[in-house]
Amino acid sequence: GLSGVANVGAISLIWDANTESDLAGYIVLRGEVPGDKLEPITVGPIRETTFVDKTATPGVRYVYVIVAVDRATPANTSPQSARVEETAR
Repeated sequence: GLSGVANVGAISLIWDANTESDLAGYIVLRGEVPGDKLEPITVGPIRETTFVDKTATPGVRYVYVIVAVDRATPANTSPQSARVEETAR
């Protein structure tokens, strides 16, 4: 499950942890609504199950998804989480 909360100048995301033993981390993907183009906004996999998007532009509606990646080479990527939409304040 993925949830988002709009704050002043940021959107906070929280999601359920992946329990796989070979988890490398999570990648946060974001796109503007409407549109289906999602781009990663994390530099690489993050270990936390929370992320604060401080680059969100006030008044713009965004869609977010999370994918988990493992430590394999090359890394395997999970299916996308459910989408969540939030408008930055």
